[in-house]
Amino acid sequence: MSELARALELARDQATTPAASTTEIPTPSSNDVVEHWRLAARAAALAEHDTAPDLAVHLTAAQARTIAGDVAAISQALVVLDRRYRNTPDWESLAGCDRLGWAALATALDVSLGQPDYSVDQTGWRPRTKPIRGPAKPGILGVLQAEHNLVVRLKSFPNAMNLRLIVDSQRLLTSQLIPYAERVDPELAEQWRARTATYSRVQRELRNVGGALGNGAGATAEAANAVSRMKALPSDTVIEPRMLGGFQSLFRRIDGRISDVLEAGVERGAFVQRVAVPRLVSGEGRLVHPVRERFVPVARAADLEVIRTAREHLRPRDEPRVASPGASRVDLHAALVHRPPDKLAQGDTPHL
Repeated sequence: MSELARALELARDQATTPAASTTEIPTPSSNDVVEHWRLAARAAALAEHDTAPDLAVHLTAAQARTIAGDVAAISQALVVLDRRYRNTPDWESLAGCDRLGWAALATALDVSLGQPDYSVDQTGWRPRTKPIRGPAKPGILGVLQAEHNLVVRLKSFPNAMNLRLIVDSQRLLTSQLIPYAERVDPELAEQWRARTATYSRVQRELRNVGGALGNGAGATAEAANAVSRMKALPSDTVIEPRMLGGFQSLFRRIDGRISDVLEAGVERGAFVQRVAVPRLVSGEGRLVHPVRERFVPVARAADLEVIRTAREHLRPRDEPRVASPGASRVDLHAALVHRPPDKLAQGDTPHL
């Protein structure tokens, strides 16, 4: 792999043509060959960004081998491209083309000895999620729109009051979706029953939690929109499995974010806990002695029942990522081993 890195550095340092700018790489081309290589260059630029030294340390050995295999495959494709067009006027050949080809082949063979881990495709930069603006979508799409916007708005930290409202909205929305899920996916309906029970428990435990730090008004408004639009749906509405899967995906993200908010609220001191303060009963002759209560800071996150509930029941469990090479790798490797037929192949030979 080190030999491949040196060969690539040599080709880059001895190139006389300027590198493509950040405005040229995102601009589509009308030429099919140039467009294919533009997409490859864009992917390579993103991969270089995502494998910076501070991020590469988090890659496993199998993921690193997968990236090395992709670099070797693209390098082999560059060598094939250079050899095919080297007789074109004004074409600049790669410096050390033969060396680069052998280094890429050796790296590809070395990588093929191990099992690649294509889950690396799920890591790295992702475009920023934006709210769906505009008027409410009709029917169930409006509920999905509000839930999506809730995920986006939850990036801002809510105060304790708004957090309770958001939690209650998830309890109501999930309970209203259960009958629709039962018609299509009973197993999913059972999971949503458990989610409803979890949010009911979180709501009860949040009654003893206070805090004025934060805002979350936007998230609270979107949560209310989701519940009101769900209530407005006709009872005979049929929700497709694809939309149910969309709700499940959004629910996982919301559950994870609310769990993060609870943990972060304790860490930054934004949440306080309501406790009963013992008092001495005076001899004033009162029949009822009100309980004295006080809000105190939380020393440890585990001291709050709601934190334990979030860790044990609310936070989504990590799902195993099933990744495959995908059509892009298959097409790339097929193109590398492909050899065009001879122009005068048998059957095409001119004859009298």
